[in-house]
Amino acid sequence: MTNYSNYFGQILILIFSFFNLSCNDQKSHMLNIFVIPENAGSVTPLSGVYDHGSNVVLEAINNSDYEFTRWSGDISETSNPFSLTVESEINIVAEFSELNLPSKDSDGDGVVDSNDLCPNTISGFLVDDKGCKVKNEFDENYFLVWGDEFSYDGNLDNSKWHHQIIPPNNGSWWNGEAQHYTNNSKNSFVSEGTMKIVAIKENYTVDNSTKNYTSARLNSKFGFKYGRVDVRAKLPSTEGTWPAIWTLGTNINEVGNYFGDSQGSVGWPKCGEIDIMEQNGWNKNELYGYFHYANSQGVYNSHGDVTNINNTSGTYHVYSMEWTKDKIRILVDNKEFVSLNNTADVPFDNPHYLLLNIAIGGNLGGDIDPSFSQDIMEVDYVRVFQKE
Repeated sequence: MTNYSNYFGQILILIFSFFNLSCNDQKSHMLNIFVIPENAGSVTPLSGVYDHGSNVVLEAINNSDYEFTRWSGDISETSNPFSLTVESEINIVAEFSELNLPSKDSDGDGVVDSNDLCPNTISGFLVDDKGCKVKNEFDENYFLVWGDEFSYDGNLDNSKWHHQIIPPNNGSWWNGEAQHYTNNSKNSFVSEGTMKIVAIKENYTVDNSTKNYTSARLNSKFGFKYGRVDVRAKLPSTEGTWPAIWTLGTNINEVGNYFGDSQGSVGWPKCGEIDIMEQNGWNKNELYGYFHYANSQGVYNSHGDVTNINNTSGTYHVYSMEWTKDKIRILVDNKEFVSLNNTADVPFDNPHYLLLNIAIGGNLGGDIDPSFSQDIMEVDYVRVFQKE
């Protein structure tokens, strides 16, 4: 007798199998892609819905400072790219690891991350070898933004200093001065950790104008508005020398200065002048701190004072200026001896640059020692600080 029950059972299995295959052909599945860490890279293609049986090639693309490590989640794979067949919903994780880059400097302060004890330094501030902002030795609210420690030998750092050598007053310099300024290395150079400005008795001709002395006049290639300046220096001792540490507005447009007319051309005294230190030629223990400017009506004005200090040539002293929107103070060895209220009637609300020089003779140099041959202003450091 024929077993029809078994026969019909086989037919039902075939029908069910055919039906199941037909349904699978119409199925689709979700492919979920994740990246760890989130900012480390990306995966192509992105998460999406794919037909059952689809072949998908996944590729992990790393961002800078990261490298691809492996695939995880519902699979375990290290090949990149790699392919898979989508037969069900699947979750895939692309894992990346951060590179240990010895040269990476996240905050751009010049100190690599592995040595940086003060990450996220604000742009514009200089740091020490540990990546931390350099505090002012007298006021910890100020931090270093520009300076020169003169920790090299030879010519001055050309990225920081400009030699002003073109006489602006019909072949001469102002105030009846008896020198020409040069860019010769004998008049300005760095050695043994200090910068020397040297005034020398010698004939020197510029554009048919001959003077009997040479010296150097330096402009900082850095302009700043508000802050603190500290210059540690020894001054010349010879009668007739007139050293100065001072500032002018970057908008002066004086012939031969570093900034030219790039930041304006209001001229002197509208640009403002701050004399941090001037020493006269006849009393070498007497120092001047002065402000020269045009008031709001354009009329020339000045304000200043004189202080006495011993042994300016044999001992280093720190000559300073603190400049805020409200007041300007001039100090020696951190002791204020003159100040000016920074009101709307004075023009000290624009960037200034530093000047260092030795003049010979003239208004504040006076009579020149007949036996003069040369003398030096020796500068240990120049530092400009600002608040955060």
